[in-house]
Amino acid sequence: MITSFMDRVGTHQFRMPSPVWGYLPQLNEWGKTSLVWEVQRVAGKDHIPVFKAVPVYEGERLEVFAALGESKKAAKERAAELMALSGHC
Repeated sequence: MITSFMDRVGTHQFRMPSPVWGYLPQLNEWGKTSLVWEVQRVAGKDHIPVFKAVPVYEGERLEVFAALGESKKAAKERAAELMALSGHC
């Protein structure tokens, strides 16, 4: 019985990212309704904010794949890349 995302043996093959189709849309498509994102501003001045994105898969907050970015989308894309390449999807 799999009790954690980290216990999964992934079988999904993600395509190499492109400017139009990065890891984020691929991972969202793979996760469908089981994957949501927590994104919050964690630092930076008003004109240069820093955001942190953490994927949540089936209610499990996956802090190990947390990532920072200069925008919400950039933070989620980096976290998605870490998760997609983890071998657990």
